[in-house]
Amino acid sequence: MKYTFEITLAGCNTNCMHCYVDGGPEAIMPYEDYMLCIERLKPVLDSLDGDIAVTLGNELFNHPRAKDIVKETFQFMPEYYTHEEVGINTTGIALLKLSQDERDELMDALVEAGAKSACLTLHGNEEHHNEIVRNKIAFETIEKTAEYFNSYGIELYFSIMMNKYVIEDWNDIEKFLEKTPSYGAFAVVPLYMPFTRLREFQRLRAEYEDYLKLKGKMSQIGIDEEELFYIVEAYNEKAVADLVKDGFDYRKAEAQCPNWAFFNISQNLNLYYGNAGARTRLIGNLRSSSTLDLVEAIRDLKANYDYSAFYELDKLPPANEVLKNVQPLRSNYVYPNVASCLYSWFDLCSIPSSIITE
Repeated sequence: MKYTFEITLAGCNTNCMHCYVDGGPEAIMPYEDYMLCIERLKPVLDSLDGDIAVTLGNELFNHPRAKDIVKETFQFMPEYYTHEEVGINTTGIALLKLSQDERDELMDALVEAGAKSACLTLHGNEEHHNEIVRNKIAFETIEKTAEYFNSYGIELYFSIMMNKYVIEDWNDIEKFLEKTPSYGAFAVVPLYMPFTRLREFQRLRAEYEDYLKLKGKMSQIGIDEEELFYIVEAYNEKAVADLVKDGFDYRKAEAQCPNWAFFNISQNLNLYYGNAGARTRLIGNLRSSSTLDLVEAIRDLKANYDYSAFYELDKLPPANEVLKNVQPLRSNYVYPNVASCLYSWFDLCSIPSSIITE
């Protein structure tokens, strides 16, 4: 089993319409509480078998003691916390608020913790990017942050969060990437999850015909078109409809998902099953629950990568019945996988999820 435990340290400077962890402005976890959190968390992790990772969200750089947190966490649990694979994902807004010396010291700590690369996300031209992330300085900050990462010497990558604006603004995006040194760019098809912001994002989700307008243009800036258009062809709504029309086995599909369980630790040290945007069960509290109780509760849980991560499978109607209820399809949206497409149809049919709120 693979386990990921995300600790919600601080809020995000943006409020992205497509954010699957439901990120946005939030309080800062007191440093003392954070230290208690990792002190109580480590023996729990030590008692589990599998590939275990601890991540810090939503935006580490918003915490006034971010450097200390990176150093302390890496020293205390280097087997669980490292930036070697995940790199640095940021909007750059909080990072640029720091003085040059503070910024460099924080980056030094991240590199010591294994960071070799950083990733910035584009959503369109300046106007459209700022609209989607809901921050008026977001795009100009990306430009300045890219300049800083390049000057520091970190490997910089760009992710292109696909949406209708990206199609419309492709020439502007291409020009931006051509003038900004980086190690490459890749395209991301946003997933769908059953909560408000993803429902609102649907009006900007790119459809099959939208993607075709970029065919042959994306490889010029290093994007793997073959990989992207495999997704476009396989997971547009019409393709998924064809797949499920004669029946679809949710449990068989789930068995093909990664054996990966996600957990979230909130500001008050509650430990939840599910990521920050899709919590489905309160397991306990790191301040008050015993290590044994938490370990036993976690061991009893299975992977929550998709399907039963958000729905009670026994209560779901057959997929071909769901399809009949959403036909005729009014769109041909593209999703990153079959599950995301089905979740969007469940929403259209008002099928409740098992996601909880505090």
